[in-house]
Amino acid sequence: MAMNRRDFLKVSAGTSGSLMLSLSLPGCSGMPTGYARETGKWKPDAWLEITTNDEIHYTLARVEMGQGTYTGLTTLIAEELEVDPEAITTRFAPVAPEYRNPLYKLQLTGGSTSISSSWEPLRTAGASARQMLILAAARVWQVDATECSARQGRVVHPNGLDSMRYGQLVELASKEVIRGDIALKPASEWKYIGKQRGRLDAHAKSTGTAVYGIDVELPGMVYGVVSRPPRYGARLKAFNDSELRAMPGVLDVFEIERGVAIVADKYWRARKAQDALKAEWDDENALSLSTDEVFASYKRAADEDSGESERSEGDYETAVGKAEKVLEAEYSQPYLAHSTMEPMNATAWYRNDSIEVWAPTQAPDLGRIAAARVTDLSPDDVTINTTFLGGGFGRRLTQDYIEEAAAVAYRVKKPVKMIWSREEDTQHDLYRPAMLHRMQAGLDGNQPTGWHHQIVGPQLLDWYVRNAAPAQYPWAPKFMYDTLGKVGLLAEGIATPRDMSAIEGAIEYPYMTEPCD
Repeated sequence: MAMNRRDFLKVSAGTSGSLMLSLSLPGCSGMPTGYARETGKWKPDAWLEITTNDEIHYTLARVEMGQGTYTGLTTLIAEELEVDPEAITTRFAPVAPEYRNPLYKLQLTGGSTSISSSWEPLRTAGASARQMLILAAARVWQVDATECSARQGRVVHPNGLDSMRYGQLVELASKEVIRGDIALKPASEWKYIGKQRGRLDAHAKSTGTAVYGIDVELPGMVYGVVSRPPRYGARLKAFNDSELRAMPGVLDVFEIERGVAIVADKYWRARKAQDALKAEWDDENALSLSTDEVFASYKRAADEDSGESERSEGDYETAVGKAEKVLEAEYSQPYLAHSTMEPMNATAWYRNDSIEVWAPTQAPDLGRIAAARVTDLSPDDVTINTTFLGGGFGRRLTQDYIEEAAAVAYRVKKPVKMIWSREEDTQHDLYRPAMLHRMQAGLDGNQPTGWHHQIVGPQLLDWYVRNAAPAQYPWAPKFMYDTLGKVGLLAEGIATPRDMSAIEGAIEYPYMTEPCD
């Protein structure tokens, strides 16, 4: 039970390429860019689109789950494009390599990385589009582009009086070429970044027009629920199939990998049938550890296993031996459910040899793998539509709820919404792991002279590698999915980065090894 270090299969298969200018931006290699005469839309890069009607669309590559990416990342584009953030229509990104988080090489929102990973690329995208629009206007006016400026969606003539709308310039701007680096606005000129403003999604959320996963409605939609084993690792042996099928509104009852699926014409009828389910479970391979037993094993590991040293500076034993005072403390944190405001849910529709999924997921490319895994479809046959998320906290990185929806939809051949009850969401969560911390510090007065921190517990990312590794290689055949996950774990720390999730925040303390003056 000692802490080990594992990570995703992170290989440098990043996507970078050129826009349609001499500027190179990550996330633009495979995304069609340029001006489309038939639609009047100009897409200079993977994120930004401007139309001849002055509509500005921004494709949000990180999901919105209450943490503010919808506002924060849109603001980065708006600042450099010289438009109000409210003038931009934000939409959620489809699954595409261009929208991967460069820190994870996956299309993943987590780890509080949205701003840090998007700060320069999005500002550069906005600034490059602005510069191309200015160049186009200067060419029309036959003036020096450096004397023109952009303001509120218009390029302004050096005389300060004449101006042209962005929409008037998009076709000409698409033909411009930027050479050299793009100059970003200095902080002294910021109008929106760092300024207190209302959230861009506040109106939609307060009026009920924001679409969360649980809000999705499709024509002819049916509803499904799943009864999962009461113990992790148990398997279904038998259930009262005929009795359930005879109940009002029940359309189908069948076994899937994760339990018994019940599909009905109404959600409440599916729940009523679930109440009548009599399932027999095989517990031979089910886990039986109690919380007390888990922590007992943690403490044995802390006592008997020296584990791995992640950070060591100075001579701790000498320092604590000479200390005037030694403080010791032990902290234990139990398994905890994420308790997102929106319970797990997903809607899936299998038709025309493909499947479309609507889901509140933190990792749509992992969701695509999850849907392919439980059907005979390839990832290219799966479309993921990301909705607003009613909370995430890492829970929606694991795609079990999408697997269930895809498996059921593939069988019933109808649009089906799968909803977890609050009780199910708590009982079958992928919990925040239990952890044990032992700490010791030597003090001379108020000055720490030695610090020792021992951590015992599992890694977080082990849960995600099952779908994360195949998501990096969506072209791989499905029989390799599990192998890719195992390779990612085995190569951790050698060919792949190490998973620091269990010790993050515990190794960055800036304690000095020498007393301060």
